[in-house]
Amino acid sequence: MFQENDQHRQTFMFSSINSLPKKLLGRLEASWAGTFYREIFVRIDEKLFAILFSDKASRPNTPINVLVGLIILKSGFGWSDEEMYDHFCYDIQVRYALGYRDLGVGHFELRTLYNFRRRVTQYMQETGENLIEQVFEQITDEQIAAFELQTNKLRMDSTMIASNIRKMSRLQLLVEVLQRVHRMLAETDQQRWAEAFEPYMKGSSGQYVYHLKGEDATEHLQRIGALMSCLVDDLASDYSEEPAYRVLQRVFQEHFTADDASLRPKEGKELSASSLQSPDDWEATYRQKRGEGSRGYVVNATETCNPENKLQLIVKVQTEANNTDDATMLDEALPNLKERTAVEQMNTDGGYNSPDVDKRMRELGVQQVQSAIRGRKPSEEKLSPEDFGWELDADGNPQTVTCPNGQQAEVTAGRKDDRCRAAFDAVGCESCSFHDSCLTQLLKRTPQRVLRFSHQDVELALRRQRTADMRASGQNLRAAVEATVRSIKHPFGNGKVPVRGQDRVSMVMLGSAAMSNVRRIHRYLVGLEEAKGAKTEGKEARPGQQTSGSSLFASLLAQLRRFLRLMRPPQPIPAHGA
Repeated sequence: MFQENDQHRQTFMFSSINSLPKKLLGRLEASWAGTFYREIFVRIDEKLFAILFSDKASRPNTPINVLVGLIILKSGFGWSDEEMYDHFCYDIQVRYALGYRDLGVGHFELRTLYNFRRRVTQYMQETGENLIEQVFEQITDEQIAAFELQTNKLRMDSTMIASNIRKMSRLQLLVEVLQRVHRMLAETDQQRWAEAFEPYMKGSSGQYVYHLKGEDATEHLQRIGALMSCLVDDLASDYSEEPAYRVLQRVFQEHFTADDASLRPKEGKELSASSLQSPDDWEATYRQKRGEGSRGYVVNATETCNPENKLQLIVKVQTEANNTDDATMLDEALPNLKERTAVEQMNTDGGYNSPDVDKRMRELGVQQVQSAIRGRKPSEEKLSPEDFGWELDADGNPQTVTCPNGQQAEVTAGRKDDRCRAAFDAVGCESCSFHDSCLTQLLKRTPQRVLRFSHQDVELALRRQRTADMRASGQNLRAAVEATVRSIKHPFGNGKVPVRGQDRVSMVMLGSAAMSNVRRIHRYLVGLEEAKGAKTEGKEARPGQQTSGSSLFASLLAQLRRFLRLMRPPQPIPAHGA
């Protein structure tokens, strides 16, 4: 049964933490743990997770805000589950961050967290709703409001993150799949297929590949393909619902081409980047970037970047298969970002442009500023559409165009869809300094020079103009986001998360981003306190002035005295005249 946790809001007179010396208690309250408690823990909306629990009267759930808080801490510090549990049991800062003020309360078994993560993952797979993502965005939106951050300008960048899988060659992957199929078979089927499986069961898949010579690989691939073809047909009736069979069926289709006459292994260039990389992670894909290959996922982070903000916060984190294009992730994220932040300007690198992104930007009223533009650079010898001035209507349709020489013309529809034209007066064009490099074409029957273009040409021209303006201003708002994606990956050595599967990787990266926001807020608050301390340095405290720690102690002492007075036995009333 779902039950919210509000016990952390109750103040206890005596507790393990309150018994600390005043100086240590003050340090604890001012540490990252205090910031986490105030900016993460108390903001967690537990009702988002109520759907995971039964409505029937039963034992209450372990506090949701504690479990979600542990997921964030685990990701932010790069802990294993056992390390996280030890910190929860014995680390005063962690317990303070999770609302506990006494070491003797709040304990639960580690299995409880496993079950909670399993429920969240299962719900995500069934409905497509990521509850951890929802609570991350809910917390971040509250933080943005609390610190009065401007969100009209955002920046975005992506990075690859490796799944916790072995790096296997193609042949090793296929042998590993065969070995798992053999373990799946019933004893009678193992005996029936014993001779066919015998060469592949003499050790691990790695040991099998180790003893092969390079020139034998093609021959072994052919044999494995023939065996897999027989297994796929023969085992379908009894094992079609088994995970190992489904993996067998998938890798056979991905690695081999078969027809009625022949069967052959596919060439390396024929293999898709989305082909299975490991039987342990069905969603991980392969991508090569800057000469380095990665098997796993791509993480796309968006953060605020208005220069007037006191600090910047990460507002959205997306996790997709690593062969997903950057522009696809931007197109998917824009409606959510517009609704939550009212973004007006999106700062990205050159990988985020596409016709779909241009259309979405136009629909939502967002300008894209790119540090570079993907595609062929315009010729330096001739003018390009970016050298012209463009005026658009509210729907993003071009209305007028101005040539580099200052002549203006109205835009009219062309003969084909999405094509436009603008006719300039040819009088005076002969003396124009741009005459030889102009994009316009002289008409034969009328004294006009016509510029023909598409809507996509205009979008590209405007993007190039904004990029040029950004470079001229010397202010690149996108650059700092590269440090942000590094901060999200930093807790995980070599950029490899300790989990598998897109749902679990997404959960880990969201937790790491939330912890990165906590660190930023904590640094900002510490800076404010240091600034206040510098202003008051050298001044004597006013008489009677008390610190927050001593004030708390005095309040507790007063409560204790009242309690003792109430417990004191009543005094006898003296006799009259005594």
